[in-house]
Amino acid sequence: MSRERAATDALTFTAGGCLFGAGVFLFLNQVMVHSGFERGGGGWGWRGGFGGWGAALPFGTPGMGLLMIPLGIGVCLLFTGSLQRWARLLVWGSLAALAVGVLNSVRISFRPATLWQLMVYVVMIASGGGLMFRSLTAYEEQERTTRGDQPEPRHDQRSDDDELRRELAELRKRVDELRG
Repeated sequence: MSRERAATDALTFTAGGCLFGAGVFLFLNQVMVHSGFERGGGGWGWRGGFGGWGAALPFGTPGMGLLMIPLGIGVCLLFTGSLQRWARLLVWGSLAALAVGVLNSVRISFRPATLWQLMVYVVMIASGGGLMFRSLTAYEEQERTTRGDQPEPRHDQRSDDDELRRELAELRKRVDELRG
């Protein structure tokens, strides 16, 4: 690959990355994230609830505090150096359950946007991704040729190879006749 091609590919990748990043930024700028627990009416409550019934949850999501028990046991086992597999299982399982609980309480909504804005965001993301992938295709072709997955030879090249093989076979016969 020539140096000019590499510089062009780097510039294309950078431009595509900028377009992709700007599109993602503008799209995510329209997203509003808030907790599922909001102050309402006469106290803390959970919006929605079960079938529209608002359940009052003044101390967070139910059961989140119980996850601290296996987390504490797992950390204790890690520091004592015994039952390492169980300790890691308890720690990672507790942290995963806590992450799921926190993400479950997050509510995501979108700010109103015009169709034009949405089209611009999508086109920026898609064109940026396309430019980045296009700049990498030359390297995929180069990798294929270095691995030995060479393209099918041309017809005239095949006939030259066949002719060379015939000549080599004739030379071998002559060498064998001279030896024997």
